[in-house]
Amino acid sequence: MSALKKNGGKILLAVFVSVLVDIILHSLFAPRIKYAYSPSIFIEKGFFLPMVSAALLVWFGTLAVIFTLIQTNLSGTKIMKGLRFGIAFAVLCFLAIFEMCLVFGSSLMDELCTSTTDGLSILLLGLLLGSLIGTDSKVPSRRMKLNQKSFIVIPLIFLIGRYFGYMILNIMSAYSEKPIGTFLWTLGIGYWIAVMYWLLEETRKRSPMVQAVRFGVMIFGSYWLIYNSFVLLFLKLSIWNVFLRVIIDVLSITVGIGVANKLSSKVTIGVD
Repeated sequence: MSALKKNGGKILLAVFVSVLVDIILHSLFAPRIKYAYSPSIFIEKGFFLPMVSAALLVWFGTLAVIFTLIQTNLSGTKIMKGLRFGIAFAVLCFLAIFEMCLVFGSSLMDELCTSTTDGLSILLLGLLLGSLIGTDSKVPSRRMKLNQKSFIVIPLIFLIGRYFGYMILNIMSAYSEKPIGTFLWTLGIGYWIAVMYWLLEETRKRSPMVQAVRFGVMIFGSYWLIYNSFVLLFLKLSIWNVFLRVIIDVLSITVGIGVANKLSSKVTIGVD
């Protein structure tokens, strides 16, 4: 927490600049998307713009806090840390938006314009955070050894968790109406989260489950909760259904990483 106090001003600067750029890009390139669902109470009452602005500050602020807490445990120079962090979450933001098209039937091009502006702003945030508060690590800028099973186990368990939610818990999805698109999106998101874990792998040695919880809950989970909550600013939906999706995803990723780490540890022990 001392890192947050020490760099508070720089963190706020990076967040405000990135949010301002995001708002400008949205006003220039991202159209107002129309959905075949009832608008949220914020739109009905005319509070949409101030709520979205506040939500952007919370979203980007959360990312800044995450970077501050983990950056000393990342390998490479401060710029490479910020670049990898920005790419990890920018691509996640870009890919995640495809589910909006599948579930809510919105325009693909309109959603892509929105996700591109958000993704570029997140990439900018990562670079600003790296340059302003990042520190050069003594560990070379290289990918830590990660068992290839991680790129199979993590997406597979995410896929199982999501389809449990689709079929048993009835979370919002288009798996019955658009089965191929839903399957490809779910598998793709799971695979990218595995890539994120690779990009943001921490150098500090911890137990497999501690590593899994740190990434699944703190790094991925906090971001994913805020990102998915954005839909509530646009549409009148069940808050529980949105949160249930997040809970399933966070648990799936945490378990997936824990299992992958356990398998990796067994392979290493066997080789030694």
